[in-house]
Amino acid sequence: MTDTHKLEELSWPAVEQYITDRESPTVIVPIGSTEQHGPHLPLAVDAYQARELATEIAVAADVLTAPLIPYGDANHHLGFPGTISLSTETVVSVLTDVYASLAGHGFENIITVNGHRIANLPAIRTAMQQAAAQCSDTSFAAIDPLRFGVSIHEQLREGDPEDGMHGGEFETSFMLARYPELVDTSAFEKASADPGPHSTLNLIGNDDRVITPSTGHSPTDGDPGHVGDPTLATATKGEELWAELVANAAEFVEAIHGGRQ
Repeated sequence: MTDTHKLEELSWPAVEQYITDRESPTVIVPIGSTEQHGPHLPLAVDAYQARELATEIAVAADVLTAPLIPYGDANHHLGFPGTISLSTETVVSVLTDVYASLAGHGFENIITVNGHRIANLPAIRTAMQQAAAQCSDTSFAAIDPLRFGVSIHEQLREGDPEDGMHGGEFETSFMLARYPELVDTSAFEKASADPGPHSTLNLIGNDDRVITPSTGHSPTDGDPGHVGDPTLATATKGEELWAELVANAAEFVEAIHGGRQ
């Protein structure tokens, strides 16, 4: 095998060698979204997060990462030009087919990295359950930054927990750290929304709440698209967040290989 950790850069004999040589061959499947993130960030934020996190975990844990799936369940953002959404059912179908392909080749551990924070999780969970029922020799897991990095988010957060987390403090920090040329700092402004009395915008909070479906919104209503405060974003914050997520995920992969998950 070459020095690359990207599945698509390997020949089929090299992939076969990886699977044969590893005691517990592992592959990461990154999935994101192509959707609006306010006037200051590009449509690729979620896709870039999934790809970068998957690649860095693969390098740190010395495993392979599959090509990025750049689309997700983003129906609630279709009011903004450029957003491309797949139905929940389509996301489930795509993932189950990808999982079945990889499991069929002999990968024993398939880890999904979700860049479309929380929104893709229902589809990912369903796909993993379906795949697990069909591929009994393969283990499945999913890593979502807002579920896997609660402590580091709370440690770094400067904004109000109810500010929201779409195109705000953390996603803008990631883009400033990795793709600063795609960030329009002149368009930074704090944006907020009213989630109602029985819901919350604190996506990493653990308060009591009801579960409601995502609702569509549109710039024709004066909505900028994002929620949160990008003025609090820094490249340093983005790097610190990502370093912790990668370290934690690499430790998780090591636990899987050691049978301790």
